[in-house]
Amino acid sequence: MRVWSPIASTASLAVTAATVSASSTPLASASPAPKWNTLSGKMTRLVGHRGEKAFMPEHSLGSYWQAALEGADYIEPDLGLTKDGHLIVNHNEYLGGTTNIARIPELAHLKSNKTWVYDVDGREKTVYNEWFVADLTLEQIRMLRINQASEYTWRPQHFNGYFGILTFEEYLQVVRNVTIELGRPFGVIPELKSPTLYNRGRSYDRYFEDRAILTLEHYGWANITRWINRDQHIDLRLSVKLRPLGTAVLGPSAWQSFDMDSARYLAQHTDVPVVALVEQLPWAFTPAGLDRLAGFAKILSTWKDIFVAGPEAYLRHYNITWDEQDIEQMGGFIAPKDLVREAHSRGIELSPYTFYDSRQDMAYMCQDDNVESKSKFCPKSKAEELFYFFDMGVDYMFVENIVEASTLRLQYDNQLAQAA
Repeated sequence: MRVWSPIASTASLAVTAATVSASSTPLASASPAPKWNTLSGKMTRLVGHRGEKAFMPEHSLGSYWQAALEGADYIEPDLGLTKDGHLIVNHNEYLGGTTNIARIPELAHLKSNKTWVYDVDGREKTVYNEWFVADLTLEQIRMLRINQASEYTWRPQHFNGYFGILTFEEYLQVVRNVTIELGRPFGVIPELKSPTLYNRGRSYDRYFEDRAILTLEHYGWANITRWINRDQHIDLRLSVKLRPLGTAVLGPSAWQSFDMDSARYLAQHTDVPVVALVEQLPWAFTPAGLDRLAGFAKILSTWKDIFVAGPEAYLRHYNITWDEQDIEQMGGFIAPKDLVREAHSRGIELSPYTFYDSRQDMAYMCQDDNVESKSKFCPKSKAEELFYFFDMGVDYMFVENIVEASTLRLQYDNQLAQAA
């Protein structure tokens, strides 16, 4: 397994470089790093959510490069599969809203509705009047340009149209390039979106997963640990000539999926840690549920409000139902203040999402005047929000405006050092 100790932030990178080049003080005399409450004892790692979408169109070349320049520890892509079997990077299973597809007459006839099963409890998702990745060929995808989501008026719009949609292979090449050129490792953390949708109509029911596994293996971020059906992927043409790493070292890797069956498959077939994305599965927030997740997942990632309002209040607010007797038999819902401790005791790391740019609403239930049950804690600033989660000991955070998050992380680290 690849092991890497993350560098604190863009700000700390600059300070470190200046100190090493300008100071004659031996590095050995530096104070030891303070111990955090994370499972590793190291500082919380920052995952650039869709790259750096606070400033660049999400999942674009510019977004990924900016995430690297700002000091993200991991750079996140979301994966979809085209009609002709190419893995591409796009957050949604559809393409409206963040691309110019509505302005391309040649693709108008591909607009449709789709319904698919999206989680282990069999819940369905339906999307109407959209252009779906699964219905377009890569050649048609290449016609599109990425736009910044227009509803976030504070985000720069002047990069709209500059970037096309990347393939998964191109994303991995970008991360390899920034690793070499910036001289530090960056983690890759691909999310497999809606496997049941992308495996529909394929030659077998794990086609999507195996396609992703083979690609990640080719680029050196995965080892395959169990037989997969390579014969069904002889058409997969991966880059033969990889840029030499030289003295650079590839960063860590992790899989993500909301589909627990897919997550389990990825864990069984590679040596790459799996992030179980869980938001509306009540059983997952019980002691027995964590035991079940620990059987295949190294990291649990869930919506941040579950750590503030608590699982029960959060699930009730969104009208998620459960069998009271089943939950009681599984040990009952874990209190929000105990979630990290209970997960860590099972060897599971925590990765809440999403920590937005401070110009955006933080989106906690306790901020809604119509919510009757108020949490005892309700963050009023970005610093108060992040410090709450740092105190809890979460191991990763999905963040937007990485510079802002990095700066606050460095401030928190300095406070720990002063208190030691």
